Amino acid sequence: MIIFGSGGDNVVVGQLSNQPCEFCGDERPFSVLLNYRYFGFYWVFNCVTERNYWAVCDACQRGMELDEPDLISRLPPAPIPFMRRWGLLVLGIAFAALVLFAALNGDL
Repeated sequence: MIIFGSGGDNVVVGQLSNQPCEFCGDERPFSVLLNYRYFGFYWVFNCVTERNYWAVCDACQRGMELDEPDLISRLPPAPIPFMRRWGLLVLGIAFAALVLFAALNGDL
């Protein structure tokens, strides 16, 4: 039985300077939020399939999507958990190692 699924999560990546918020009407601090989607097997072996960066007002929690590649490239690395980011690759390497081990022992 193969179990697979998908999900999503949000993580705060950094802070922006105070800017006028078009929703609450005041000058407020903004956070840079990474919204990502992932796909995986058995709830452990995942890989990130989509990333979107947002500038979110800290007061009203509304914001706009960031499309500026220069700003995104200056942000620190996203704190996505290791197995959620690289888990599918780990599964592939483990499977390849198992096949290689079986081939070297003459079981294939």
